[in-house]
Amino acid sequence: MKKIYLIRHAESEANVAVDLDNPTYYYDARITKKGKDQALKTRKQLENINFDTFICSPLTRTLQTFSIIFPKKIPIIQPLIREHSVNSSEIGRQPNILKEDFPLFDFSNLNKYWWNNDKPINEKKIVKENFNDIKMRLNKFKLWLDKKEGMNIAIVSHGTFLSQITGYLLENCEHYIWEYE
Repeated sequence: MKKIYLIRHAESEANVAVDLDNPTYYYDARITKKGKDQALKTRKQLENINFDTFICSPLTRTLQTFSIIFPKKIPIIQPLIREHSVNSSEIGRQPNILKEDFPLFDFSNLNKYWWNNDKPINEKKIVKENFNDIKMRLNKFKLWLDKKEGMNIAIVSHGTFLSQITGYLLENCEHYIWEYE
């Protein structure tokens, strides 16, 4: 049985926005000062756990959260665990741009338009997913996870995606232990 620590990203600019799409857009939102503090607290909570595998969504807020919680660790970047696409904060950035901000991470498995199921689009266009879409991504992720050998896994992802597993919306930087067979 795999023991998987599901960790929601730290507070982001989009989490504190009153209106995510008007008048300011929060494309690939970054974490806030409060979010950085949350991530430092979570780092303390998890520092004595011996993880053998690290997985992270390619959205910037998860990459930033991961970098604080697990300094000097390199995650597997997995686009299947990105957030449910409903507004501007779920629009990602191309791998070459992410590499500039996170030079130690390997984005080679990401396609250019990974946040849009690899279909080329106007990069600022918001293509909304329905709940069936996110459930299908979760099922694909489980198939992918079945092939991984790690038994003590840390995953940094997003509230709506993780709620498909936990049954509730985790708070920012809250973690949940998922015993997965």
